[in-house]
Amino acid sequence: MSAPDLWTLGGHDWQTAPAPDLAAALSILIYVLGARRVRGGWPIARTASFAAGLAVMLIAVQSGYDTYDDQLLSAHMLQHLLLLELAPLLLLGGRPVMLALRAAPARRRAGLSRALTRLGWVTHPLTCLAVFFVVVGVAHLPTFYDATLNHPLVHDGEHAAFLVAGLLMWWPVLDGDPARRRRLGGLVRLSYVMVAMLPMTLIGAYLNRAPTVVYPAYIAPDRVRGISAVSDQQHAGAIMWVIGSMVMIAVGIWQTMAALIAEERRHQRAERHLDALPERTGGTPT
Repeated sequence: MSAPDLWTLGGHDWQTAPAPDLAAALSILIYVLGARRVRGGWPIARTASFAAGLAVMLIAVQSGYDTYDDQLLSAHMLQHLLLLELAPLLLLGGRPVMLALRAAPARRRAGLSRALTRLGWVTHPLTCLAVFFVVVGVAHLPTFYDATLNHPLVHDGEHAAFLVAGLLMWWPVLDGDPARRRRLGGLVRLSYVMVAMLPMTLIGAYLNRAPTVVYPAYIAPDRVRGISAVSDQQHAGAIMWVIGSMVMIAVGIWQTMAALIAEERRHQRAERHLDALPERTGGTPT
């Protein structure tokens, strides 16, 4: 028995599961109904991003990545990246919180805004980083990792924790909160992303460089497939270390540049406003 092609696992060996399918269907239904309520229309690109995020989530938990996650550490690691980074990134790209505010009846918007303010401590950058560090760190401890392979409920809970941790990690970078006063500045975003990369980088580098197998559960399946468990572990570490870091760096630079450009445009508008103020008030420029 040979090892499957790691990069095509998302397209075959599907195993449907009612709970994720139902959650995805309800989510996209609520999102589309909300988009239809927005006066002036809602950008199709945001709807597509949200739908793509749900699709990535389903690929992670129902495709070959889930089928082989207890046999190939590299497949398991790709599954982790889909749930930790890509799916949350696309979901937040759909701006669901802003959609909720714009689609809500006018009388309820103030209440929603107050609720967001009260929950500000949950989405504070330090809280987001702490949750991300804990989830990534604990999930890759050998004892906990073995538990996820042996207990389906723990495994499902790990998937949910990854998705939540990923949403929180990206929240400050992608302006999950639409209030401008609570957004990070451009350079602060880049610093935030660099710090957020640490657990992925350190764990990935450790797995890539470890001379022995860290998770013994993968030794027997790899032997059956005629591959080295250490080599599979090295590939898994490289996926987490290199690919995971590349995604975070790319998004971090993109959002940092976008924030800096937005800040510059606000400054220019403010300067134009000040320059025009004496003319409107009848004063004489100094």
